[in-house]
Formats: sequence, C-alpha cells, structure tokens
Amino acid sequence: MNLNGVNKMKFPISQIALLALIAGLALSLFALPGPTTSEAAGQEAEPQALALINARVFDGERLHEHASILLRDGRVEALGSDLEFPEGVELIDIEGQTLLPGLIDAHVHAFNGARSDALRFGVTTMLDMFRPPFDLDAIRAERESLTGGERADVFSAGYLATAEGGHGTQYGIAVPTLADPSEAEAWVEARLAEGSDYIKIVIEDGSAWNGSLPTLDASLVEALVRAARSREVLAVAHVSTEAGARMALDAGVDGLVHLFADRPVDAEFAQRLAEADVFVIPTATVLAGSHGHPGRPWLEGESLERRLSGEQRQTLEQSFPGSGLRAGRWPIVPESIRVLHEAGVELLAGSDAPNPATAHGASLLHELKLLVDAGLSPIEALRSATSLPAARFGLPERGCLQPGCRADLVWIDGDPVSDIDEIRRVRAVWKNGQPVELDLEAAAPAQAATAEAMSLPVDLHASGQWLESTDAFMGGQSTAELRHVDASDAVRVDARLNPGFAFPYAGAMWNPAEAMMEAVNLSEARTLSLTLDAESGTYQLMFFSGETAMAPPVRVDLAAGAEQHIDLTGFSSLDRSRLRAIGIYAVGGGPELTFTVRNARLH
Repeated sequence: MNLNGVNKMKFPISQIALLALIAGLALSLFALPGPTTSEAAGQEAEPQALALINARVFDGERLHEHASILLRDGRVEALGSDLEFPEGVELIDIEGQTLLPGLIDAHVHAFNGARSDALRFGVTTMLDMFRPPFDLDAIRAERESLTGGERADVFSAGYLATAEGGHGTQYGIAVPTLADPSEAEAWVEARLAEGSDYIKIVIEDGSAWNGSLPTLDASLVEALVRAARSREVLAVAHVSTEAGARMALDAGVDGLVHLFADRPVDAEFAQRLAEADVFVIPTATVLAGSHGHPGRPWLEGESLERRLSGEQRQTLEQSFPGSGLRAGRWPIVPESIRVLHEAGVELLAGSDAPNPATAHGASLLHELKLLVDAGLSPIEALRSATSLPAARFGLPERGCLQPGCRADLVWIDGDPVSDIDEIRRVRAVWKNGQPVELDLEAAAPAQAATAEAMSLPVDLHASGQWLESTDAFMGGQSTAELRHVDASDAVRVDARLNPGFAFPYAGAMWNPAEAMMEAVNLSEARTLSLTLDAESGTYQLMFFSGETAMAPPVRVDLAAGAEQHIDLTGFSSLDRSRLRAIGIYAVGGGPELTFTVRNARLH
C-alpha cells in the first residue's frame, strides 16, 4: 500500500460502524428460520409436550407455590398444583425453584447478535427503540411463529421522529426528519407502512450532556402524538431533561423511554404522570453506567461469564466519557424512581443495551436489581419485565404463563421473589417451548487480512491506512486535518475541538486492513509503543475490536512527551484477535491543537 500520502477519506467512527451494521442487518434477512420440509409440504408436526413440575411459578402477575406447568406446541397448555400428565410427556423436576415468564426488555437497540445474546439471559422479547426498517416484515413473521428458539423476538419503532441534525441522525443512517407540524401525519403513516409497531419521538437538545442539538418543538411533538393516537398506536418519547419530560407529558405521550437525571423528579410531576397514566422506562442501568456506577461488578459470576459473547463483554466493560465526573449525581436516579413508584406511575424495565456499561440480556437483570434498590418489591420488579410491558405495548401471550401464553420461560435456581439478587441464577431458558443453549463457545479468531498483518512487530506508519476521524457522527463540529511527515515515519494532526457534542474529539484513526474496520488477527501483539508530541491538550487512545464493528472502543488516556508503552494484555474487553482500528484523539484543552504521532508500533 502506498503510504506517501494520507488517505483523505473522512469516516467518523460510528459511520463506519453503521455501514457494518446495515450490512449485518441485510444479511440477517437470509438467516431467519424458514419452514421445515414437512411444514412446507403441508404435513403437521408431531405434538411436542413438556411438563415442568414441582415449581414455584410466577405467572406474570402472582405466585403459584408447588405448581406444575404443561407446555405443548409452543404454548402453555395448563398451570396448576394437581395436574395429571398423559403418558409420554417429558417431565423435568424444577426442584422447588422458580419459573418466570420470558422477560421483556422494554428498551433496546437490537442489531448484530443482540437477539441471541439476550436470550441466554432469559430475555425472550425485546422492544427496539430505533432501527432501519428494511427487515421489519421479516422479524414480524419470525415473532408470530411458534417454531424455532434461537433468538429473542423483536418489536420496533423503526425510524425515530427527530429534527434535522438531531439525535438519531448522527449514525450514518438516512433518517427521515421533521421540520413542521404539517408533516406529522404523513411521517407517522410512512412509519406504520414500513412496519413500525409504535412511534418514538425524540426530545433531546443535548443540554443534559453539556452539548447542543436541534430538537423537535412542542407543536411538532403534539402533532406526532395526535397522528399516532388517531391510528391507535403508542407514542413514546426519548427525554433526558425535566423540561423535555414536561413537554412530552403536555403533548400527551403514552410513555417516557428514559428517566431524566438533570434534576430529581418532584412529587407534583410524578402525580401528573400517574394521573395521565403515562408509564416510564427508567433505563436505570444505563444511567448508572453514565454516572460512574456500572453494573459489571454485580453481574460477575462463573455461570454468567460463560454465556457472555465477546460483544457483550466489550459493551459491558466500556464506560461513558466523563462518567466519573457525574458520579455525584447518581443518587438522583434511585430517588426519582422511588418518587415515581410511590405516586403510582407504572415502571417498565429496560436496559438501553448495547450502550457502554450495558450488555443485552444481562443488563436487564441489573435493571431489576436497581428497581428493587429504589423501592419496588421483587414481585413488582418482575412485573415490570413481564406483564406490564406486555399490557402497555399490546403484546398478548407474552409476559405471562397462563394457559394460551407463549411457552417462553426462565428457570431461576433460587427465589428472586424473595431476593432479587437471585435473578442472576438463570439455570435454563425455553423459547417457544424449546430449550436454549446457555453456555457460549468461544468464537474463532478472525482471519488476518494479510500475512504481513499477522507478523510482529507491526509498523503503523508502514502498513494499514490513516484516516481523519472526529465527533461529527455524534452531531459534533470538530475537525481534523492530517498528513505524513518525516519521511512518513510520523502522522501530524491539526485538530480543532468545536462545540456541538458533549465530549468533543478530533484526531486520526489507523485501520490495519484495506477495508474500513475489517478485523485482523493480532492476537500475538502485547504492547503498543508510540511517542506523542504535543505542547498542550488532553489526549486519548481508542482501540476498536471485537466480533462486530459496533462494539464500543476501549479508551486509554494518553500523555504527551516520552515514548509510551501501552500493555494491551491489561484490557479484558480488547479482542486482539479481532483488532479493527486504533484511534488517537485530542479530547480537551483546545480549541486548536496540533499533535504528532511518531514511531507507532505493535509488538
């Protein structure tokens, strides 16, 4: 590869990642389970029956002690304490432990392996809050089937309603935006035609994160709510501030899909929400992560570790920029949940995975723990992940274990009704009456792009390619210009950190392969050495790796001056067998910063 000049293509980090996401979603259409040969020929499958006996059963509403449950052909056929089973029915003794309905995560972003990852932790239904709509017909057909048990089912908002340049437009996806209330009717109609199950409205000006974003005004929010209501679909709102939540309430939304944390919820506002029958999805686990209290320590344990995919490990172990600085504000969140609960506001459990410090499936368990810590009883928390989201989002046959309900179940090796900490002890999961494999085999390393990329040391100035990379994908306005200097043995970056994103950054990203963000196998690399020449400023390394390009990066603070040696083996979420890119960024001390990266080597 010719490295005498800089590749001038400008790929914001998540724009590259979203290209991979879109490709992955397209490929997923071909992976959907189809009919078996006998079904295609019109033959009826043999009835499949399974009895789970001697169990404590939470049916989504109440507890049944010393009960048994009969599953047949993907549904619950019977529940009771004195059931008799016909000959030939398979019996499994639950040993006095607990059966729950398959859990419902009321706030996710489901792409790549999310559906399989979530299922291993007992989440059988996911409410997606933003995805391109081109596969919605396929996922609808899959969730209506009672066959197959490999992935959680998904309901989705499809595209979200946002302003031009607003939150949701920063990911490299062409999102249809709104500028005038007169556009609301046609916008909602288009989403429903694409297959959206509900309408998500974004009220986000960026102020909660010290940024600034265009957002919808009150008249547009009201028009969208009217359009959704006239078509008998839910309208829910993304908010991050009390002002945004009040706007949503005044507009008549059905629910808030986040709890704001810029100030505590007061009793007056909680009472208004309750009187208007507006539900709230606190997403406390992602707020915990963004406020310096991640859930990773609570989730540690051998049984859970065995079922975490590489992508789950990466997202769970990442942190939001500046999360430690917000740690003092964390008590606002559980206190606000307590106030909402005492006012009678219905709370639904949602994780907002796969944001940093979350993981699909596992973080919903942590969400239940946080809800109980904030004042809900364990059984109320379990309802928040079963019967309540099913009722609110119109999901009949889900979140329940009464006759006629889908045979989606979770076996907990303990009693989470008495102690919510025992929700971590997931022993078995059934989807459509079929057992789910919980332990995940380690994925094979990605094949290296070239033989040279596998050999060590790797000179970052003589292999791969350097690209300009900034916060533009997050709505930021930062810029970067780079060029090779000193006979291509160094890269110089002229960075400008501009307002527009809460955590501005600008710099250079090294890609080891010819294709953007393509994984290469550098599992033998132990150290990254480099010298950063800079007179001032704050700098950071970001390592991109993992099974997918969407995994959050590992961030490492970087000091200017003498040659540095970064030990790559110390980062458990860095997958060196699938290294995709290394970024070097100015992140503070600007606005105008110039730095030079010299002698960058992988050893």
